[in-house]
Amino acid sequence: MKFDKIEIIDNKIEYENLLFYSFDSGSSLKIEHLMGYDAIIIDARDNDFARYIIKKIRTHYNPEFYLKPIFLINYKESKDPFLNYLHDGLVYSYDQIKDIAEVVKQIFFKTTQLDYQLIPSFEAQTMKKVLNYMYTRELRTLKPYVDLNSIIGYTFPEISVHFDDAEEAQVLEIFDWAEREGLIWPDFHERIYLCNQCSSGFLSYREVCPHCNSSNSKSEDLVHHFPCAFIGPISDFKNPIDNTLTCPKCNKGLRHIGVDYDKPSIIHHCNSCDNNFQDFFVKAKCISCTQDIEVQYLIPKSINVYKLTKKGRAAATNGFLSSGQEIEDIFGTINMATFKIMLHYELERIKANPSQKTSIAIINMENIFELYNKIGKKAEKKLLEDLVHMIRENINAADFIAFENSSTLYLGLMNADTMRAEQQLMHLSILIEKVIKTNFNGFDVKVLHKGKILHTHSKAEMQLQEITKDLFD
Repeated sequence: MKFDKIEIIDNKIEYENLLFYSFDSGSSLKIEHLMGYDAIIIDARDNDFARYIIKKIRTHYNPEFYLKPIFLINYKESKDPFLNYLHDGLVYSYDQIKDIAEVVKQIFFKTTQLDYQLIPSFEAQTMKKVLNYMYTRELRTLKPYVDLNSIIGYTFPEISVHFDDAEEAQVLEIFDWAEREGLIWPDFHERIYLCNQCSSGFLSYREVCPHCNSSNSKSEDLVHHFPCAFIGPISDFKNPIDNTLTCPKCNKGLRHIGVDYDKPSIIHHCNSCDNNFQDFFVKAKCISCTQDIEVQYLIPKSINVYKLTKKGRAAATNGFLSSGQEIEDIFGTINMATFKIMLHYELERIKANPSQKTSIAIINMENIFELYNKIGKKAEKKLLEDLVHMIRENINAADFIAFENSSTLYLGLMNADTMRAEQQLMHLSILIEKVIKTNFNGFDVKVLHKGKILHTHSKAEMQLQEITKDLFD
């Protein structure tokens, strides 16, 4: 059977030099046999089947599989984020193969530009797969979607596909890791609370008796009778014969609210333990593990929209830079934890001496990965040592330096206002470019920098985040 240059034999579809496989619920081909195919077309009439195949492919350890283009045919509207956001397009007939061929070729071309180095940590491995997928699809944002299948009620399809529905909270932990590594930048979306036992977000909030924790209670108005100052529940004032209110203390009728009486509050009666009380306890019962938790002990989590930083976008093609012990050991620097502590104390010093001016600065060598890949780890370490030595010669002895990773460093510039900090950063940037170009066969490194005076209006760590965002956005 042919449509122009499209050949269809059983489930195999050929167009030009591309080979597609059409998956339906009756297909006998196993996922592992898809190696030789350029793209997959899934019959999505059965949403559960389509979701199963998508997840099987996208979670595979081999990039030949998890980056493979996937298209859906016979697709009906669904609320499933995996079905909506992990495919590369919809087709309505096989005649459209020629229309999607260019998408397949473009994705394949981008896969040839990726870095496939082995990564030891689970967080880095998972995030690298996500970054590879995003790079080949030209995505720059990880967005949360409401998902009733997810244990926290939200899902991030590109990364959540690698986890079971009950493991979604691990996704948030990986985002925390990626944020610390400077790969992503968060924009607040929503605040949720999770069970402190199983991290589930499916919680039933209940007002309970403070004496017995029962939610079986009834509420009524508390009445204050002005003439005799008696206060009691409204049921004590009600006349069983008619709707009039009579004070049980002085037997006078209550006619006009605001004149004879008022209702200052509400009183609650527990039907389980027969106690009266004015303030409920609020507890959350976890639907997943049945744990009954006081709300103050729930785990608060932010659901964010995550944007890739420049470092995150580069990590797909250049790999992850070392940010471990080897760069923390460079003489003349301190680690980032110590840097933040020193900034905190510097901020306190400025509060006590407002005339003192201190600036924080960031320097980023944007394309340095290309050089590191050529020269190896040993030469990389030597280069960083030389750069630190050069920087120390051009700043004050009291200034301090810390590496975020081997492309980004932070400076604390004592007694430097905004103008002086900018002059120093410009001078250092020129020196870094010159040193690298002179010693590495004319390699042109692109150096970015940003300086900002340390002010007393917010925490030092918050100001570090702001200057980082200003540079990388």
